[in-house]
Amino acid sequence: MHQVYIWGAGYYARQVLDEIDDSRTRILGIIDSDEEKQGTKIFDSIPVISPSDISGKEFDYLIISVKNYESIEKTCKESGIPSEKVIVYWKEEPDNSVFIKRAEQVDRLIHKNQIYQERLDSAPYEWNVKPTPKIQEGAELLKKIDQDHSSLCRFGDGEFEMIRGKLRPWFQKPDDTLGERLKEVLYSEDGKINIAIPQNFCGLDKYKEDAADSIRYYMFGDTRKDILELLDMDRIYYDAYVSRPYIMYKDGKNADEIFPLFQGLWRDREVLIVEGEFSRIGIGNDLMACARSVSRILCPYKNAWDKYEDILHTVLEKANKEAIICISLGPCATVLAYDLAKRGYQALDIGQIDNEYDWYVRGAKVREDIPGKLVAERPAGQKLEMDEETEYKKQIIARIVSP
Repeated sequence: MHQVYIWGAGYYARQVLDEIDDSRTRILGIIDSDEEKQGTKIFDSIPVISPSDISGKEFDYLIISVKNYESIEKTCKESGIPSEKVIVYWKEEPDNSVFIKRAEQVDRLIHKNQIYQERLDSAPYEWNVKPTPKIQEGAELLKKIDQDHSSLCRFGDGEFEMIRGKLRPWFQKPDDTLGERLKEVLYSEDGKINIAIPQNFCGLDKYKEDAADSIRYYMFGDTRKDILELLDMDRIYYDAYVSRPYIMYKDGKNADEIFPLFQGLWRDREVLIVEGEFSRIGIGNDLMACARSVSRILCPYKNAWDKYEDILHTVLEKANKEAIICISLGPCATVLAYDLAKRGYQALDIGQIDNEYDWYVRGAKVREDIPGKLVAERPAGQKLEMDEETEYKKQIIARIVSP
């Protein structure tokens, strides 16, 4: 029978014990550096001991139950414990007869249980048992904009987290002034400005399962409550996912309708794109092909709010009042579209519509890198090198970035 110590009397100790084959194993004790735990018994019978208490003791294995195991593994090595006796529960290693199952199986189970908790938390809103904000579909929004030449300010998780003073998008650090400006936009009652918020409350069955679960994960805890407190339940909002019409949906019907409606907004019109320097909206696809002309103002791809006054001044200097201004600058775009609309311009916060269109054209099933373009929801380290076409270079009328 194996003689075994477990290192770590914390959260995962019970999990590790449940995985040990007790027909082959005897637990001698649980090691923990917390002096308050030492001298007690865990799970009614197993003594909690100090790391020094195993000095000179005979045992077959020492199992590290702590998920951040590196420092404990180093301590074992420095204490002269043979490496073949040390089993790290969370480390990818060949299976060992001490265990009935392996750690990753339990990790998946914990994750699955968390998903069920999040689905249960979301259910009263999805089933309309609890009140949710009134959000009209994206197609209705685009038809309205086409008719009245109004502007669009979108709020997603990044904007709401900025208002809450928390970091969400990697491309914009929290800023109190930006948070206050976003609240100003959210509470605007200007009829020429459409306020869009994400449909994260009901109707999630139209999304792919992983997308719906990602929404539930984000809204879990205090997030839903905090967002609802910011909203007017008597007001009509529009769906901010109008700029994400493809990758998260179960079928392509939504994208089939939304993309032509977007293109109809700038058909035969002068378009000014205000974008991050690596966005390259409309390059490599025909998203903007129906526009009469396209010009661009390149802005910082990260923390654009730091340059907001320069960006606003440059747009006002360069923009034609007859042009449609399309902005993709994260939370900064929401405020910029608002400020331009208040000055009589038509400005649209178009978000990630270009990335979505690329995936739509390619028939992509998941978010993937797009050569030469920055994809906000993909990991860092994307390859952004791209031979800038002559036509693209001609379209750049101002840079608020390093050349």
